[in-house]
Amino acid sequence: MQAVRTLTIKNVPAVVHRRLVARAARHQRSLNSEVIACLKAAVMAERLDPEVLLARARALRREMKGRLSDVGLRRVKSQGRA
Repeated sequence: MQAVRTLTIKNVPAVVHRRLVARAARHQRSLNSEVIACLKAAVMAERLDPEVLLARARALRREMKGRLSDVGLRRVKSQGRA
């Protein structure tokens, strides 16, 4: 079982408190549970490796080469507006 720690946060700006309360209500959680969820999302997020991200973007670009031109993109956009 993991050890549980208590954390006291002081001087929370009113606007931050209001937004946390609103988020908690939307997610049907207590304020405490919402704060924990926000903290987990912030500190447990997977770090992005810029080189891996660039390699993926380059691979996608190579894959799409010749499939999507500026003219084709404009045509698709205009069809979506019709």
